Amino acid sequence: MLRRRSRPGGKMNSLHSLDDVLKSIAEREHREPETFPAASITALYDAGVIAAPLPPSLGGSRASLAEMVVAVEAIAAASPSTALIACMPLGLAGIFGLGSELAPEAHRGALADQIERVASDFRRRRIYAACNSEKGAGGSLAATKTVARKRSDGGFTLSGEKILATSGRHAATFFSTAKVSPEDLPGAGVVEFFFVDVNAPGVELLDDWDGFGMRPTESHTVRYNDSPTREMMGFPDFINVVQPLQYWFCLFAAIPLGCARAILRAMGTPAPQSPALRLRLAEAVMRYEAMRAYLLETARGFVPGAGSEYAARVLRTKTFVSQESTKLCAELFALGGGRNYRRTSPVARTLADSFAGTALRPPLALALDSLVETFSLGQAG
Repeated sequence: MLRRRSRPGGKMNSLHSLDDVLKSIAEREHREPETFPAASITALYDAGVIAAPLPPSLGGSRASLAEMVVAVEAIAAASPSTALIACMPLGLAGIFGLGSELAPEAHRGALADQIERVASDFRRRRIYAACNSEKGAGGSLAATKTVARKRSDGGFTLSGEKILATSGRHAATFFSTAKVSPEDLPGAGVVEFFFVDVNAPGVELLDDWDGFGMRPTESHTVRYNDSPTREMMGFPDFINVVQPLQYWFCLFAAIPLGCARAILRAMGTPAPQSPALRLRLAEAVMRYEAMRAYLLETARGFVPGAGSEYAARVLRTKTFVSQESTKLCAELFALGGGRNYRRTSPVARTLADSFAGTALRPPLALALDSLVETFSLGQAG
């Protein structure tokens, strides 16, 4: 778990102990398993978890991606939906925690100001949520259909439809991908991130989320109808230069891993009397520990703009950990027999959550296709 600990030179990590809030998160999950966990998210903000990757001057403790993977896994073991909601602003803190030096010199001042604004919102417990997925895009940025157009005042508007907008109307600000023309934004990549306040004109939130799992995330459809953006995230070509998606992918992979951990704990409490069942659980623990070690090793390698080899490594890791964690959850569920075979069973809900959301961001089919296309012996090392 993330605890207060000394940094080199005697400096203390300001991140509060995550253990202090996990019990209350688990209790809310048990008491209100289909309700948006607003109190749990607030507790994570108050404990310093969401802002942890930011520097101390902005309310964080410079927590690493590997530390945040550990945190997300622990949260997911208590409440997978809470973990998925938390991943969105947490990943943003992780990228902005790298500092304004990410930007070309001409954009550093503006990026520093933007980081300050987002950190201020975090102190006010405002939820930033990803609103990027689109029907038919399969998780591919190149297939994004939402477009950004420049206004006469220099700002941008977005038009398009997004699905799986985590947090829905509980969010304060969405960060959304959109295509932008080089004429409107010199130096832009094919797709850029934009911040859009949820209550901005032309933002239409549907009430259509009825997920098999992750029900409390309220991941509704969002339609942008010439909706004004607050600002572009980062600087032109931000996604290509910084490669921030790899940070989120590592966090997402920790969620089904946390689901496997939760089911393992449920199956092993109390310890089974059958030697055969104890052997099966021991084997399951070994598989869980191997997946966890793989994910943490990959997370420790994160640096901004790491390049295609690391991006391929992250994609392999996320695909494998998500796929194998979900498979392990299903096997453990079957091993438990009829005692968990009911709709209200916490183990059954955790199994459903392991299938939903994270394993589909991007869809495993797309991930596997990408792995085949990019495979080489050089990238497999």
